[in-house]
Amino acid sequence: MSEAGDAAPQKSTEQKPTIMWLIEDKQENVDILAENTKQTPTATYIEKIITSQLAKYYDVKFERVSMSRINFSLKNRDNACAANRANTAERRSYSIFSKPQAFYLTHKLYRFNQQSPLPESLLNSQGELNSIAKVFEHFPNAKIGVAENVSYGEFLDQRMAEVNKKNIYYRSGNNRVTALEAMLYSNRVDYLLALPVDIKPSDEQKGLVERYSIAGAPQYLPAYFNCANSQLGQQVINKLSELLTNLYTTEVYYLSHKNTFSENELVKLKQYLKQHYADEPILKTK
Repeated sequence: MSEAGDAAPQKSTEQKPTIMWLIEDKQENVDILAENTKQTPTATYIEKIITSQLAKYYDVKFERVSMSRINFSLKNRDNACAANRANTAERRSYSIFSKPQAFYLTHKLYRFNQQSPLPESLLNSQGELNSIAKVFEHFPNAKIGVAENVSYGEFLDQRMAEVNKKNIYYRSGNNRVTALEAMLYSNRVDYLLALPVDIKPSDEQKGLVERYSIAGAPQYLPAYFNCANSQLGQQVINKLSELLTNLYTTEVYYLSHKNTFSENELVKLKQYLKQHYADEPILKTK
């Protein structure tokens, strides 16, 4: 028998805290855990990078769930987190947010193959839509397609709340993004509120798609990491913000947006970020 002083050193049994990382089960997220990232959207690409770094500090367990389940879990599980979330007052009432994860051109209103243009009375001098609700006062039988349980950011959430519910078609499910676009092209809905990055018409369809900005809407929609409002959630958010700060100055962060924005759009985005995030080194590379 070995002497006490000769006992083999014991391995640490301390375990990393477990984080349930919730991924919306839409088709666009099918490759989030895949090795090949060449065609991965900007926010998802950044999510892959950051969660791989987060795994050094936490036991990150990925779980595919519906958007409604994400909202429920963030309210009821103290170790739940999700990515690519709009930061709204309603969500801040039960959860907390990181620094910006990524940036999108904000949602636009789309029409397809319409017989006549929108009345000039619905547009301002810049060709922007004055009010989404006014469209359906003018066309009371028209339908707009939107994603169920998804936030469009505080401004557009408020504008959509003004629209009569009878004019709204809600779509959920794991093919909701592509399904809503297909419904627009097949005239099953008359309008679609969507991110420009999600609208991918064929060459034949491009000339028939109309796109309108909504007056007063922010030019860009930031996406954020979002965790439960708990002690553990706050620790994770602090770490996520630290990892993002380190990523902001890298070419990787810059190039991830270059895959989504044209060169001209990227120049405008950098100008916007310089004005609104002067204390952050976001997109200062190149």
